[in-house]
Amino acid sequence: MPSPTPVSWRSVDRTTAAFAVLTLAAFGLAATARAAVEWATEGLDSPARSVAAPPGAWDVFDTANAIAAFGACSAGAGVLLFGATLVLAVRRHRGRLLPHVLGLCTLAMVIGAVVAGIAAAGQPDYDAAAGLVILRTALAGLAGASLPALGLAALRARATSSSLRRPRTGQR
Repeated sequence: MPSPTPVSWRSVDRTTAAFAVLTLAAFGLAATARAAVEWATEGLDSPARSVAAPPGAWDVFDTANAIAAFGACSAGAGVLLFGATLVLAVRRHRGRLLPHVLGLCTLAMVIGAVVAGIAAAGQPDYDAAAGLVILRTALAGLAGASLPALGLAALRARATSSSLRRPRTGQR
């Protein structure tokens, strides 16, 4: 008699894994765009430097702005995909500690965003301040994107705990 094939238990389903890969790809594109802008403007004195180019001619600032816009769109897509990935993961897993872990991570991102904002305000160097502002915005966006998953995990935990406390009908 043939033996049944063992079913492998997967901790992450394919949809969640695909969204996680797309999230990493979007953030990778954003980081690459940031590095490309830094590389393109490396020899320039400041971002506000004027260039003697005829109007309508494509210069290094236009190129850097186009790359930066692409990077910002990629980062935004990454944040949205991050939130969707967390919601998919919460739908798949029913852990009791999941709301606490998500809540602590979200709180850490919010605190990190506040600290980065305060540090950016005190920076005399434009590049350092810009980097801290980008970090602040990223952390705040990720914290905001994790809120739907946190709410779903909290609702599930509450429903599970209330169903455990509810007396069954027909028993005395």
